[in-house]
Amino acid sequence: MWKRKDKEGKEKVIAYLRSRLFPWNFVFEDVEADSVEHFVPYAIQVCEGKGINKKAIGGEVLKEVITREVREAVNDYLFDPGDKEIVRIHGKFMTTYPFAFSQCLVYTILYRLGLNMGEVLDLNAVSDLLGTDVERLRDRDVFINDLIVKNEKKALKLFGKDILDRKVITVGGDYVGQVDDIIFDIDKGDVEGLLINHRKGMGLEKSKISMNDVRLNMYTKNISLKHSNYNKK
Repeated sequence: MWKRKDKEGKEKVIAYLRSRLFPWNFVFEDVEADSVEHFVPYAIQVCEGKGINKKAIGGEVLKEVITREVREAVNDYLFDPGDKEIVRIHGKFMTTYPFAFSQCLVYTILYRLGLNMGEVLDLNAVSDLLGTDVERLRDRDVFINDLIVKNEKKALKLFGKDILDRKVITVGGDYVGQVDDIIFDIDKGDVEGLLINHRKGMGLEKSKISMNDVRLNMYTKNISLKHSNYNKK
């Protein structure tokens, strides 16, 4: 039964990915409040790790960034198996990940840029396209933003502790090693990169990886390198 529902869920996700309404169909999908509450801290950690803030992103590239981030999050869900570790991390919220996490991620991006959804989209037009009541969209905006404010400090404190010892893999699925330490830019207060403990047999004990070269996978909590032909530096 669970496998059939999982298959049906992934078929829906694929259809949404191909829709002309992407990524907003994911952002405005109706999900339970407790799913949103579960994923808000993860979204905050992603934005912190990627340095998504006013200094880094201008309004002219905002929709491009949102589209990219939602696509990466959804692909993480599609490509990673539903193993015991994922069940342990997300439990009953596993199947809502593409929608609930996408919503939390987009609203967190906007929050860190000092924007709200109504400043980015014509909510009346979106509600007509998706067949969703516009007042529900506005209520969701308020609800998620309140959760972001309540969780921000806690989620940021957890980020450093949470990322240590995570597995580092290439996009091709090859295991590289584990995160040994986080490299901060003291002047900017941003995460600059990661120090990696390599697996045995790679000919190198440790190396530094720029945050520009990694993807934070909040579905499995792995670190994914953006290229499969990883060269040690």
